[in-house]
Amino acid sequence: MPLTPVGMASEPQATLTTTELARRADTTPRAIRFYEQSGLLVAHGSGTKNSRRRYTQADLERLLLITDLRDLDLSIEDIKRLLEIRDGCKTAPELGSRLGQVLADQLQATQRRLQSLRRLSEELSAMLVVVKACTHCPRPLSSHPCGRCDSVTRAESPRMMKVLLGQCTPKKDAPV
Repeated sequence: MPLTPVGMASEPQATLTTTELARRADTTPRAIRFYEQSGLLVAHGSGTKNSRRRYTQADLERLLLITDLRDLDLSIEDIKRLLEIRDGCKTAPELGSRLGQVLADQLQATQRRLQSLRRLSEELSAMLVVVKACTHCPRPLSSHPCGRCDSVTRAESPRMMKVLLGQCTPKKDAPV
């Protein structure tokens, strides 16, 4: 069943090519074809043998929403359910309730992801400061493994640094 934008009384002029749509949405024509095959996007004029796919401004807005939702790690099926949420509702309160629950769930997942990204950003920043000190270290790694370096072994050193440079998992051939 083709999905159509809500509130579209008559179809506006479909003037964007696949390449133009991809450029405006900062994606690829291949991604657009994938979204079409997945049922998330419908091209206009693609029903006849020699017609080129064309898209409207509403299609561009839909594609931008799809790419934003993909950036939030929503699956194709989750996006499809979100885009089709209005179809199964008979009343505005039902629509409001269903959409509200989906949005609340997604907001909670997004906030968890933001929290993880902030933690990772702080850890990367702290690691970058320590790594800069490594660029001035005159010792060869064979006689001074990073996992034994004061910069890595300090309690406040980033966990990522400890794991990547070997403190948490010492190499078998490293002297203890």
